[in-house]
Amino acid sequence: MAPLQKRALFTLIIGVAFAIALIVVFILEGDITAFNQEKAFRWIVYAALIGVPLTYLILIDLTLRKPTQLDERDRLIMQRSGRIQWLAVIFSLAAWMIILTEVYQEQRQVPVVFLTLIFISTLIISILAQSLGILIGYWRANRNG
Repeated sequence: MAPLQKRALFTLIIGVAFAIALIVVFILEGDITAFNQEKAFRWIVYAALIGVPLTYLILIDLTLRKPTQLDERDRLIMQRSGRIQWLAVIFSLAAWMIILTEVYQEQRQVPVVFLTLIFISTLIISILAQSLGILIGYWRANRNG
């Protein structure tokens, strides 16, 4: 397994764990208003905001800085993974916009907490999508090559 592929797998597993943990915390807290009312809950969300990009930095970015660990195939896979990442981010933002518009249409205002949720979900989805794109790229390369 190539170093970039291995790190993408680790990042995918950690990212899914972050996403599941965040969802579980929201379910346990009951609803979205807990974010505004409970300081500990907000700090859990903020920890995820820092943890997700930090995980990416440690696992993927450090590999990219070592040119001896990457060959042309790795660079091509990394470049192509950006397409999957971009599409995932666009579709997640579109989903947030449609859902929030429909849910809060009558109130004509969306609670501020959703700004944080949109940001963190986009961050998590972006990193998961890139990791998935890298893994798909290696799978296709091994299948075709």
